[in-house]
Amino acid sequence: MTLRTVHKRCSSMALVVAFLVSVRSEAQTLNELIAGAKKESELAFVAGATTFGGRQAFAELQGAFNKRFGLNARLNHTAGPSMPAMAARIIAEAKAGRKSSTDVHLGPPATHAELHNERLLERVNYSRIFPWITKEMEILPGDTVLVYTSLQGILYNSNLLPKEKAPKAYEDLVDPKLSRSWEGKMAIPPYTSWLVELSLIWGEKRVIDYVRKLLPLSAGQVRYGEIEERVSSGEFVVMANSGSAVEGMWEWQGKGAPLVGVTASDPVLTSYFQLGVPKNSAHPNLAKLFVGFMASPEAQRIVDKYEKRSSHLVEGTRMANYVKDNCLKLQSASELLASFHEGKGLEFRAELTKMLKQ
Repeated sequence: MTLRTVHKRCSSMALVVAFLVSVRSEAQTLNELIAGAKKESELAFVAGATTFGGRQAFAELQGAFNKRFGLNARLNHTAGPSMPAMAARIIAEAKAGRKSSTDVHLGPPATHAELHNERLLERVNYSRIFPWITKEMEILPGDTVLVYTSLQGILYNSNLLPKEKAPKAYEDLVDPKLSRSWEGKMAIPPYTSWLVELSLIWGEKRVIDYVRKLLPLSAGQVRYGEIEERVSSGEFVVMANSGSAVEGMWEWQGKGAPLVGVTASDPVLTSYFQLGVPKNSAHPNLAKLFVGFMASPEAQRIVDKYEKRSSHLVEGTRMANYVKDNCLKLQSASELLASFHEGKGLEFRAELTKMLKQ
C-alpha cells in the first residue's frame, strides 16, 4: 500500500467520521437533550448587560426554562463585549483549543455568518426537536434560531417635528424642501452596516451619493442605544437610522417620551437576532435547549415584558402583530447573510467608513 493510498483512505475515513458526528448531532431528540442537560448544572451566557431585559428578566427566564424541561439549572448571564467582539472571542478560544466562555451566542447575520464560515456552530435540527420552531425560524438552517426581530428606521421628536413635516423614508432626509426642519439638528450613526444593507435595495452608487448629501446635514454621530434619550430630550430632532427604531419607540413612548419610529424603506431594513451554540460550548445540551426555549411563546412574553423585543415569526407577539397590521415586507435574511460573505463589497464598505470619518 502506497503512502498516497494511506492518506487517501485516512482522509475518506475522516470525512465519514465527520459526517456521522454531524448526523448524530442533528438526530438528537428532545428527551436526549434533557437527559444530557441534567448532567450540566449551569449555562454560561456572555452578552450585553441588558440583553433580554437583564438580571430580573433572567430570573424569570430561568424559572420558565426549568419548568418547561423539568430541570434545575442555573442560567448565568454575564455582561460582556459587543456581539462582533464576542464572536471573535469564540473563534480565538476554539483555535486555542479552549472551551467557549459562552455556551450560546446572540448576534445578527453578520456575526453568525462569520461563525458559520469558521464551522464553529453546532448543527442542530431545531425545527424537528422543538414543536414550536419552524424551518423559517432557522435563519441559518441547522445553526441558528431567530429570537427577536429589530426593525430599523428613522427616529424623530414629535414635539419638535409635526407628523406632516416628519420624514417618512430615508430619501426624505436629504430632500431640500423637507430637510430644512432638521438641518444641523440630525444625528447619524457611526456605523456603515445600515448603509451596506440599504445598498442591497438601492445599489452601491446610489448609497454613496446619498451619504454625500446626508453628511452636511448632520450635527454629529451617535451610537445606537444612546440616541433615544437624546432625541426625546430635544438635543436632536431626528436620528437618520436606529437599529431598533420600532422597539425604541415602544419603550420610550411607554415612559411618556415624544419619540416616533419610522420604518423608512421598502422592504424594511431588518436585523435578525439569532442564538446559536458554539461547537466548543462547555454545556452543549443546556445550550441547545436554551436556544429552542428562547423562541417559545413563554420566553417571548418575558423578553417583551422587559425589553419590548420579540420575533415576528412567533404568532401573537408584539412584533408579529406590528408587521402584520402594517403589511410590512422585511428585508430578506438570506440576502443579508450572502452580503456578509468574506470579500464581498469590501471596497464599498471601506469607502463608507472613510466618508463617515471625515
